[in-house]
Amino acid sequence: MESIYKSDVVIVGSGISGLTVAISLYPRKVTLVTKRKLGEMSSSAWAQGGIAAAVSEEDSPQKHFEDTIKVSAGLSDENSVKEITEKAVSVVNFLEKIGVIFDREKGELSLSKEAAHSQRRVLKVNGDQSGKFIVEKLINYARKLGHITFVENVSIDHITKNNNNECTGVIGHIHQDQIVDNIVFFQAPNVILATGGIGSIYAYTTNPRDVYGEGISLAATAGAELVDLEFVQFHPTALDIGVDPNPLLTEAIRGEGATLVDENNNRFMKKIHALSDLAPRDIVSRAIHDLKMQGHSTFLDCRKFNSNTFKKLFPTADKYLKNANINVEKELIPIIPAAHYHMGGTKVNMDGMTSINGLWACGETSSTGAHGANRLASNSLLEAFVYAIRIARKINSLPIKNYAIRSINIKNYLPKEKTISKVRAKKYIWQLRSTMNKFVGVERSDKTLNNAFVEFDKIEREAKNLSAKLKDMLLVSRLITFAAKLRKESRGTHYRTDFPNMNTNYNQRKVLNINDLNSFLSEKEYDKKVVNE
Repeated sequence: MESIYKSDVVIVGSGISGLTVAISLYPRKVTLVTKRKLGEMSSSAWAQGGIAAAVSEEDSPQKHFEDTIKVSAGLSDENSVKEITEKAVSVVNFLEKIGVIFDREKGELSLSKEAAHSQRRVLKVNGDQSGKFIVEKLINYARKLGHITFVENVSIDHITKNNNNECTGVIGHIHQDQIVDNIVFFQAPNVILATGGIGSIYAYTTNPRDVYGEGISLAATAGAELVDLEFVQFHPTALDIGVDPNPLLTEAIRGEGATLVDENNNRFMKKIHALSDLAPRDIVSRAIHDLKMQGHSTFLDCRKFNSNTFKKLFPTADKYLKNANINVEKELIPIIPAAHYHMGGTKVNMDGMTSINGLWACGETSSTGAHGANRLASNSLLEAFVYAIRIARKINSLPIKNYAIRSINIKNYLPKEKTISKVRAKKYIWQLRSTMNKFVGVERSDKTLNNAFVEFDKIEREAKNLSAKLKDMLLVSRLITFAAKLRKESRGTHYRTDFPNMNTNYNQRKVLNINDLNSFLSEKEYDKKVVNE
């Protein structure tokens, strides 16, 4: 059964970026679509780190800019970096206006220091619960405004466009009691993708299970340009206790004095980087990965903390550790690098517009160039706010288009055959996630990337009629692996053991689209080169 709705703006996703765009579009009528209940299963709500902003007397937007550029390994867009660092204070003011109460001590903002920041500049909300409280305030404020129609339990499957490369809407399906029911067409000249990152295509991740790159898959299938896909940031301190997703132990814990050690209490980062335990994330993650490959164990040492102090500063981490029966005062905490944030995504301009007219993207689904090859800690929420507001400002400057609701041929968008069962899909999803971790993880090489492509082919062959989720995950995995093959150097979070040095021939962002991938796949060059690991 087909239902058609008309809207001037449709937002797909209900994390910080989606909610902020919706709020900032006031009083324009907006439809916000989310596949779960509003506020559920978004990386934003799980964010323990806060918002980086130069608010202290010792700090400045220029210092924040310089720190961001330094970490980005030569690939950031300076205009984007300037935009987010200069707008940071206005974002803080906006959040305080809607009721967000940042942590304070003796009346002054309590600022944390995280990896590669030269200053204390990370604002928190109730310790490590920033994302949770900010999302709650945004939802409450959005509901009060009255211009947003919230549509829950709908998964978006396709972006539609006309022959002029203009977006005309999105098609999805409604979930009722776990069963796919009606097909829905949201006709709209403006569609904003805000579906989050790609973490759950990896076996080890700090992201919710619903975060697997569907926005990138939607944009890619529609023909949009993608960029920087090879750059996946692994958070070095995910709790390694066999839980999926891996609980995150925020970097701010190390900012307050916790250290990284091996099984012999050796502080291994001291010999690797001048910033020791607060070195950039890519360096710390590789150090931990290499130790594990050598048979060592890696831990976060928080024994310097009094348990009450730790609970006050890091209530989320404290809860995770208590659930795992780990005594923070007496025991070392086992850690592993886990996929955490994607610097790549759908390519957008300074107003958040993709290469398809009327299709926009923000938050982790997009790639603005602000993070380059490696994101500076706590810049992600900042970027999400800044670009969400820019998108809304641009759309509000455009006239509202009036056109009649048109019907579409739904049959063109339905699977030709019945997809595999959810039980079977789970098997292949785990196989895919394991493949990404093993072959396209913290370290890569031409051999491992070739092996990844062979595994992808095997999964597609054996699964036959892929489920929608598995199909999205497979496409995004192939795109990231393809991008990683093209960059024959090591830079930021992209480390190739066969090309361990940075190469000035790659001092540019790599833009590609689905046709580039399909041309590569049709040649099947990797079949000839597979070497068993």
